[in-house]
Amino acid sequence: MLRSGKALQLVARQARFDHFAEALGSSGWNASQTRGLGGDKVPEYFGKPSPYTEGTAFLGTPTNHEELVSKRPLSPDVFELGSVTQPHYKMPWGAISSIANRATGAALSVGFAAAGYIALTGDLPGALASFKTNYPLLVFPTKLLISFPLVYHYLGGMRHFAWDLHKIGNQADKTSLLETPKVEQSSQVLLGASLALSVLAAIL
Repeated sequence: MLRSGKALQLVARQARFDHFAEALGSSGWNASQTRGLGGDKVPEYFGKPSPYTEGTAFLGTPTNHEELVSKRPLSPDVFELGSVTQPHYKMPWGAISSIANRATGAALSVGFAAAGYIALTGDLPGALASFKTNYPLLVFPTKLLISFPLVYHYLGGMRHFAWDLHKIGNQADKTSLLETPKVEQSSQVLLGASLALSVLAAIL
């Protein structure tokens, strides 16, 4: 008896689905229309009276709402309108340090792969000695470019270890290392210390 009841429920559910699919098909709907506001068969009622609402004019919606929407840029904007250099949002130190951590990790992967390739197919110590002899002015900046990813990625990893082992805290406990002010502070210290140690390593 229970099985027959479940079977009837499945049949009824399938019938409702078939009816819905048939209605969508007859309206000309297709998946490509989902990017818009319901496709070209479903009007946008926002801001004006409809069978469902009296509209939002009482909230101050402008009469040219649809025209303004058509001119509105995608959000969130990376840069200010009309500019490709002025960022739309201020980049926090935590985001800068996070991006730098990933960038240095990628740089280390590429650098170690290149060094390994040279070592396997040629003479890595000889290539380094030749570079120092032929391009003495580039030795310091090259050593700096190599040392910074190493130092920064290592110190960034140590910070993540500290975050993992330290208590996370809650909304009432503001002593967590993951609180925004402490993340900003540790990011500035991380970047400054990495740059100072990298310069020192490049001098040696």
